[in-house]
Amino acid sequence: MPNGLTLAITLLIILLFLAYMVSIIMNFFNPFYSTPKKHLKKIIDKFNLNGEQKFVDLGSGDGRVVFATNKKYKCLSVGYEISPVLLIIQKLAKLLYHPFNKNIKIKEESFLNADLSEYNVIYCCLPPTILENLEEKFRNELKNNTKVFSYKVKLPNRKAKEHRIDDSMLYEYTYPSS
Repeated sequence: MPNGLTLAITLLIILLFLAYMVSIIMNFFNPFYSTPKKHLKKIIDKFNLNGEQKFVDLGSGDGRVVFATNKKYKCLSVGYEISPVLLIIQKLAKLLYHPFNKNIKIKEESFLNADLSEYNVIYCCLPPTILENLEEKFRNELKNNTKVFSYKVKLPNRKAKEHRIDDSMLYEYTYPSS
């Protein structure tokens, strides 16, 4: 029996190492952008959601924005992430801190392929190149009065309502017209 347990632990360590290596390679092409914990509460306060609305974090990283938004507004909160290491962190955090919360969902897929029309508030902390690609997707998919919040980086062709968050900026857009 101890040999089976040793083998299982060894395989788990190898799989985690491989996931870490894949994540490093992916981060070489797409750098990791993160919402600072010190700004989290102020950012989430701007969302103004109710329990019936739906929130999504594009490139949700460790899930901190998804978990905090759900905690404050009790709404459906979804995170899209493709990094294997960050997915492991998110799933462990959900398992430990929110094990039975059906209003928190973690999607293991690219948000570029996802249908975003069902969400009322969209949050992203992404590099400018990805936001350029998302701008057309937002214009084509989002329903009336959908709010898009972007931390630090503006959408290139839209006018934003600007919110100062200490030493950073949060940009708010209303779709489809603004």
